[in-house]
Amino acid sequence: MALTLPKSNFHQSTTSASADRPGSAGAAHGAVPHEHTGFASQEPDDFTHPDHVTPAPSYEGVENLVIVCCHAIFHPDAASPGFPLYSPYDENNWHLAPFQKSNKETGKPGEHETFIAHIVAGIDALKSAPGTDKSLLPNSLLVLSGGPTKKSLTPLSEARSYYHAALAHELAEGHYGGGRARMLFDKGRILLEEHATDSFQNLLFSILLFRRTTGVYPKHIRIVTHAFKAKRFLDLHAPAIKWPADRVQAQGIDPIMSRTELDETVLGEEKYGFAPWLHDPLGTGELLSEKRKRRGWDETATQELGEGLEESVKELLKGKVPDILPWSGPQPAPRESVKSTAIR
Repeated sequence: MALTLPKSNFHQSTTSASADRPGSAGAAHGAVPHEHTGFASQEPDDFTHPDHVTPAPSYEGVENLVIVCCHAIFHPDAASPGFPLYSPYDENNWHLAPFQKSNKETGKPGEHETFIAHIVAGIDALKSAPGTDKSLLPNSLLVLSGGPTKKSLTPLSEARSYYHAALAHELAEGHYGGGRARMLFDKGRILLEEHATDSFQNLLFSILLFRRTTGVYPKHIRIVTHAFKAKRFLDLHAPAIKWPADRVQAQGIDPIMSRTELDETVLGEEKYGFAPWLHDPLGTGELLSEKRKRRGWDETATQELGEGLEESVKELLKGKVPDILPWSGPQPAPRESVKSTAIR
């Protein structure tokens, strides 16, 4: 049976709800009915959407943000008829850095398995959010955050590739219509942040995407990342943007490691991950800004990211920390998302 999945529109902007989500295709034809624990998605046989305009997502009551930080690219084309044949558990389907690949001699598995765990944890976080009725849409948004960091190999962003990996995971589980990932995406509860090139940008750009989409800043943030990077987010990145300490948490999921590998990873994070940000909190110095450039960062993106937002936020995007930022005070009552002129 044929499966129709969203196409990969690489040119899409991520500055609004309409532009954050790839063109939503209709439900998969001939999909096999199945059940989910929470977020049930009905997929009857031979279902065809009626000819009408899909209503825009409603974000009333959405107040929490879940961020999955992306670290690699799952490269199979989701628009290809053969997409269901590409398992997210096959290392060959990922563009991985050398240190992320498996090692048969040591028994180290590829870190793509950890990335899948991050994705699943992010989706599960929507279901388990406080005050969420499993039969209803969650009061949280999931943002997959990561830009096109491997332009020499593909124009695909890490964030979009993670969504494709989420679909592939659902297919591998037997959910032929895309399961929870597809349903939440189509409902606007999974958004793609496609500019970030480092952990600081993962946090800040996801917050701004939430604001542009819902009209308010999140009350609470959960960051799904590696456990050994939790201190970087909680002790450095959040304080650097004056995000309240009691409104952010890190959910850490590490790769499988031996004792030696763990020691090397922790020491490496302290020296090459934590320390540079300790001395350069906004990442504007020579070392961190050069890393951003190597990963494809374009400074002109700050204008797009700050369009329609507060002047203090625009200053932050320019590398200056204002005395007061919007999230350091009471949340505004009105909800008005920022409109985008991006071409879909």
